[in-house]
Amino acid sequence: MVRAAECHGVLCGILCASGASDMQGWVGYLFEQRDENSNITESALQILHDVHQSTLSEINHENLEFTLLLPPDDELLVERLLAVSDWCSGFSLGLSMGGLQDKMLGNEEAREFLEDLQHIASACSSAGEDSEDQSEESLSEIEEYIRMGVLLLNEELQPLATSPTIH
Repeated sequence: MVRAAECHGVLCGILCASGASDMQGWVGYLFEQRDENSNITESALQILHDVHQSTLSEINHENLEFTLLLPPDDELLVERLLAVSDWCSGFSLGLSMGGLQDKMLGNEEAREFLEDLQHIASACSSAGEDSEDQSEESLSEIEEYIRMGVLLLNEELQPLATSPTIH
C-alpha cells in the first residue's frame, strides 16, 4: 500500500527529474492492477489527475507556492514524522523513476540536499526523543527545508525558460 505522502513524493521526484510526467508510470506504481471500468478507479484516477496538475503547476510556479502533501498539524506527531519519511523516500524513488543520473546534478547543494533527504527519512521513521514542542518546531523547519530543496533541485534540473528583458 502506498500512502498519500509517498505518492506525492514519487510524483514530485518524477517531475523534478524529467520535467513532466504522463502519469502512466506514476499511476502504474500506485496501482499494480486496476479495473478500468470501476467507478472507484475512475474517481481515484480523476483525483490523481488533479493532484498531478496542481503539483506540476506549484513546482514550477514563480512565487514558490509549492507545498508538500503531508498530514495537517493537528495530526499526531508520530504520524506526521512517518509521513515526512514516506515523502522523502517516495521523492528519491521518483527521481530514479524520472531518470535522474548523477551527472545531471551540477552543484554541490543539490547533492547535499539528496543526501540530507536520506538522513531525514531515516530520522523521521524512528521518531526522536525530543519534547513535543521541540519536535513540532523541528518538524516545521524540516518541512520547509525539504520544500525549498525540492524547488532548488527542480530549478537546477528543469530551469524555467526566461524571456529576455526589453528596455
